[in-house]
Amino acid sequence: MQIIVNATFLINTLRIKSEILQVVKLSTIQSVALEIQNELGVEIDNYKVEILQKESGSIDLSNDKKQRLSSTDVSLLNTCYKHRKQCIVVSDDLLLKNIASENNIKCYTTPEFAAFLLRKGKINKNQCITFLNNLKKIYIRTRDIDKVLKRIEGW
Repeated sequence: MQIIVNATFLINTLRIKSEILQVVKLSTIQSVALEIQNELGVEIDNYKVEILQKESGSIDLSNDKKQRLSSTDVSLLNTCYKHRKQCIVVSDDLLLKNIASENNIKCYTTPEFAAFLLRKGKINKNQCITFLNNLKKIYIRTRDIDKVLKRIEGW
């Protein structure tokens, strides 16, 4: 399963210096990599992040939704749509997440993705809890993290 990520996920994960970037192969598009470089001054070449060719067309967007998305988000969605049978997109942008879902693209927020990695055995419970607690310090919707932490308590 290919994991395609947006800039917010990468920025948050890099800011908290998470080991997730070392244990999971991720993919993104060039414009996301440029956003990371501009925002953090970090080249993602040092991490396990594959740069995919940008795909065009394909995704069904109303004019209203298209106007509220950046060109990078539209490109990311088109790329994900092309690979939708074999990919998961990770984004904390709720509009992007909803459009992905409407177009049959599996999408997780960053906290949901951490739980997914735990379920798949890519990280252990301690790593997941540490990641989520560190993320909580900078994340915009801390209640989402609390929900995931509560859900994984019994795992």
